Amino acid sequence: MKSSVQPLALLISLVCCVAQADDLSLSTPRLAGIDNFRDVAGLTSAYRTDHDGVMRAGVFYRSNALTPQGDDLAVLNTLKVTTVIDLRSPTEVASQQDSLPANSRYVNVDLIGSNGAFVIDLSKMTVGDVDTMMESGERSFVTSDYTRQGLGEVFRELASADEATLFHCTAGKDRTGWVSAVLQTIAGVSQDDIMANYLATNAYTAPRINATLSTLPASMRDTYGALMGVRANWLQAGLDQVVASYGSMDNYLKQGLGLDQATLYVLRGKMVRYLSLPGQTAFSGNAAEGAGLLNALQDSALSGRYTAYNYYLQNAIDTGSLAGVEKQVGGQVHADAASYLLRQPSRLYDALAPVISGQGMQNEQSRVWLQGLSSYLGTDSSAQASASSEHTNGAMVGVTYRVNDRGAINGGLAYSHGAVSSAGGEVKTNTTALSLGGRYALETLDSGPWLGLQGSAGYIDYQSERHLNGVLGTASGDSNGQYFSGRASVGWLTNAATLSLTPALGVQVSHLNIDGFQESGSELALDMAGVNETQTSLTADLGINIQPQTAGNWTLMPGITLGYERVLNDDTTASHGTLYGFGVDQTSAFGSNNLYKAGLQLSASYRNVTVGTRVNYLTADTHSDGVSGQLDVAIAF
Repeated sequence: MKSSVQPLALLISLVCCVAQADDLSLSTPRLAGIDNFRDVAGLTSAYRTDHDGVMRAGVFYRSNALTPQGDDLAVLNTLKVTTVIDLRSPTEVASQQDSLPANSRYVNVDLIGSNGAFVIDLSKMTVGDVDTMMESGERSFVTSDYTRQGLGEVFRELASADEATLFHCTAGKDRTGWVSAVLQTIAGVSQDDIMANYLATNAYTAPRINATLSTLPASMRDTYGALMGVRANWLQAGLDQVVASYGSMDNYLKQGLGLDQATLYVLRGKMVRYLSLPGQTAFSGNAAEGAGLLNALQDSALSGRYTAYNYYLQNAIDTGSLAGVEKQVGGQVHADAASYLLRQPSRLYDALAPVISGQGMQNEQSRVWLQGLSSYLGTDSSAQASASSEHTNGAMVGVTYRVNDRGAINGGLAYSHGAVSSAGGEVKTNTTALSLGGRYALETLDSGPWLGLQGSAGYIDYQSERHLNGVLGTASGDSNGQYFSGRASVGWLTNAATLSLTPALGVQVSHLNIDGFQESGSELALDMAGVNETQTSLTADLGINIQPQTAGNWTLMPGITLGYERVLNDDTTASHGTLYGFGVDQTSAFGSNNLYKAGLQLSASYRNVTVGTRVNYLTADTHSDGVSGQLDVAIAF
């Protein structure tokens, strides 16, 4: 997969965010028999919230008592109202029971106590008296132990409800208005919008109020009209009491109503869709892809529920930081592991080079050899990807047989253990490989031009772990796969007075296949697509060996090796994962077409035993540096 997918995905994500930001209109239906019915998300358009959020329509509805007319119930069914929370007292419920939507769950939580029994003699009250009484009622939402206990139950019910929820009292203005105002405060709606939503009761219920007032004596209309509607100072009295009693709305919710942070985050996750996450617009590469996934998951089953993801995301909104999870969530380590595995056949060939040439052997002679291998490669972080590191340890046993002056064949069995680490993840690979090859000299294996062909195939056991911040857990996954590789080389062995030179050019083709797999252990565990990639590279190597030197009974041969590899494919390897239908692409940290190698080697022979050691330094264009070492022991027969 090409890395150009990432800018395209980012562009699509930005276009979608712009579309969501522009399309904030609401079309909540008006109900004939429930005239104070409306969406908590807004009136004609969805409210904007703090932190670049927009209220979600169709989550919470507020209304007066459910006395439907005509097709009102059918409309509620189309809105998927499955929970109704009735805030009235038992006396009010008994006098006018709700007509419920089909298959809905009914919850009754009395907020005023004393069974709702009180008598008001409006003939003896002024508008000022009504103001005083209603302000006192709003303050009681803060000061009354009974009411606070009920409100705590209401908000917990709202948090745990599935699909749309409707809450109401009798007129849908005081108890309902307070619950609505608190919800909108939790969401981060501005105080102006909260007040406008509260006062909208006057417009929604105006026809009914006017019809009622027309039947009353003129002397009662002002007082009764005030009581039937709402006034800004009523709600403000309750909000001021929150500050007076608890210092802040957050303290009121937690200390006064007994709500925990998880419940508040669930409520906010249900109500708000954030168009961008903290720092998202500044991210690039894999981090941008990861942040895009975290953003998209707001529209998944993980959002607005008691999940680790929802708690993490809402906390990230509050703290203003994704805490590095944007770099971890996409699974960059899987792209790094694929890049590592594609490069291993070439490293295997480099290790075999000293023991498969057939040089210095007699005709029809065999050399059995054993190798120990170890290597490390680290790649610095970049705007595209997090830093990565690769460790390899392994061993190989095999035999080289010199058929005659011109030909030698070889075969070997190898095992290697690899560990790739990046972006909070680690992939461990255990590879068992078989290598076969041969060399043919146009003159003799000890001098002149030669042709070589080497192939290898391996079985790979693949195990991964990704640590996703503390609260999100660890995503683990296992898979397996195979690789097949072949290299065709042409070289020349030239012997001079004090040294020998062996330049060689080659073409290597490697194919890697890793089966797709499903991670587990975390809510953000990915369904990883398989890897099916072929990499072709050109190689150039130069061996410089000083002519053998005698040291006692041993014959020593020091040397220098230089190498260059040019990859002809794209310079990065990609991975693709999905979660709840949302895809995320990652590119490997190692993204270079050019790899340079320089090494020192020394072999020592005593009779038919040869011991050799080799140390290589590796570097690439992407600030990648490493070292490899090997030890060879060979016995000729």
